Amino acid sequence: MRHNNQRWTVGILIIAGLLLSACTQTPTAGEKIVPARVEKIEGTDLKRVVLTEKAAERLNVQTAPLREEQVVRTRTVGGVVVTPPEGQSAGPGKVWVRVLLTESDLNQVDRGQPALVLSLDDEDDGEDEDDGLEAEADDGPDVDDAEDDDSAEAALYYLVDNSGNRLVPGQRVFIELALSGSGTSQKIVPYAAVIYDVKGATWVYTNTNPEPLAFVRQSISIDYIKGDLAFLTEGPSAGTNVVTVGGAELYGAETGVSK
Repeated sequence: MRHNNQRWTVGILIIAGLLLSACTQTPTAGEKIVPARVEKIEGTDLKRVVLTEKAAERLNVQTAPLREEQVVRTRTVGGVVVTPPEGQSAGPGKVWVRVLLTESDLNQVDRGQPALVLSLDDEDDGEDEDDGLEAEADDGPDVDDAEDDDSAEAALYYLVDNSGNRLVPGQRVFIELALSGSGTSQKIVPYAAVIYDVKGATWVYTNTNPEPLAFVRQSISIDYIKGDLAFLTEGPSAGTNVVTVGGAELYGAETGVSK
């Protein structure tokens, strides 16, 4: 009887050992590994998204620093070299260029800054004429109101030094106008970093947390977009790393809304 009890005792110990061993085994390849941890940020509606290293590699997450610098805002429009009324002249070696703009567009032009007059002719004679001619805002010639009468547009004149005779009366040109706000400092991010939510609000994902794989969504306000850059009126501080690749996936992980 004693031997039988010993056998039962040994058997129970063996089974217990197997159970404990099973509990300490690492997950098998078929088990699901969560690629991101989402943590609520207290006092806000936002959440912090923390990726695993493998998830970050798979998404190829990339960042770039937000920068702040002085910007030059311009707009290029069509213009025409003015044929002055009889008896009037812009001055020795000078001509006027007229631009027609809507009242709204006119109010955006910084007339205290010079403009640049560019020829429409792309086929030059080998000389680099693409630098353009600098022009200053001017009152223009004295003309009857009827000549510039347009209910939707207003005339803006620029005085150009034409001593090289590159421009002739009636010639159509491009003119690059300086806009209000030129020379001011603005925050700039790659447009690839911009995320639009379902309501059209704009955001970027930042990586300022000491954890290298932790990302937080921050609101931005876009002034305008030029090329592959977004110029902001509001946003994170200069030097903040913003996500340029993988932002849409981070948004999906945080909100459950896929791109």
